[in-house]
Amino acid sequence: MKKILCIIIALTSLFTSCVTTLQQDVLQTSNLNKELRQEIAIYEDRFILIDAEFLKSAKIDAEEVESFHQDIADKASQSHLEPIVKAHITAIDGLLYLLEGKKKKAENAYMDAKAVTGGDDYVMLLASKLQKTEKDSLSFCDEILSVDANNSIITMAKGVLLYNAGEYDKAVALIDQAFIQFDNQGRNNYRTVYNDFRDKVWTLYSTGISSEKGSEDLTKELSKEDMVFLAYAKSSALTDLTRGTKLNKNQLYNKVFAAGLFNAAKDSENLQNSAALITDSQSINRLACARFLWNLYVLNKGNPQLASRYTSRYSKIPNAKSPVSDIEIQNLDFDAVLGVVDNEIMNLPDGKNFKPSDKVRILDYLTFLKKFNK
Repeated sequence: MKKILCIIIALTSLFTSCVTTLQQDVLQTSNLNKELRQEIAIYEDRFILIDAEFLKSAKIDAEEVESFHQDIADKASQSHLEPIVKAHITAIDGLLYLLEGKKKKAENAYMDAKAVTGGDDYVMLLASKLQKTEKDSLSFCDEILSVDANNSIITMAKGVLLYNAGEYDKAVALIDQAFIQFDNQGRNNYRTVYNDFRDKVWTLYSTGISSEKGSEDLTKELSKEDMVFLAYAKSSALTDLTRGTKLNKNQLYNKVFAAGLFNAAKDSENLQNSAALITDSQSINRLACARFLWNLYVLNKGNPQLASRYTSRYSKIPNAKSPVSDIEIQNLDFDAVLGVVDNEIMNLPDGKNFKPSDKVRILDYLTFLKKFNK
């Protein structure tokens, strides 16, 4: 008989190491019957919304989390509750405590959940997060995946760990793998909820952002200096203008300004001082960003007439109305907005409005710049 494989769950010094067989510990929650799956999904779906938001912003809604704790406590106190359901929601409780920075309570929740059944995938997820170091957490995930390669929860957890380690190429590959596993298991909400995080990891990978540049920097509002410099450093958008010359930030900014790339299409010579929308800004909004990106697009196409193509088109239509609800045809940046949307550089967040006053984050801007990479 083959020797039964084991997972050694090493937690903090408060725990004694325990060895359990994989036959006991590797139990895919996704294989539960339909009724139990639906009962668990209510709590799971609620948790992943909180978790995904934390991955994006490192913030949680304290009142929402406290209410969730109470709902879990009420559910767990019910008599005749199926053990797997109790273990699952208790593990979620522990994961919430970790997001709050309450490790001791998370450890207690793990011990309670483990005492019911260690095989639940959320119990194992909590165990992975309670390891002493992220290296230990990765090893723990690898132990599980070596015998249960389709464990979607642990696959996703490993992807997050690799993201934390700055290994963005491996992270995005694992997240995509987890998405496929989630879809196959009927956990369809996962792809939708975590897709913004996945896109963030992909952007970090595709733009070559160093792991030393923390996520806090990427969520900051975009400054005019960063807008110009990132276009130069992280895309090919300014290659024709700079002709390969190495420029510092001030030289680059002045060159871009002199080239008229801050001017509106309807004020190409800056006679109306339209450039002030950018030069006077501490942080860049979506309208200013659209203008700059549209000017870059026209520059790269080598056809200045493209700059006002939409104004020219709509001027020939009697009583024409703008296809974008919050940008009138008379707006100085009408062409820029339609141009970046039409060419899929930027989008309409709600399908109708451009939301020109919304501030742009550095990470958003890096996503927009991908259009220019040749």
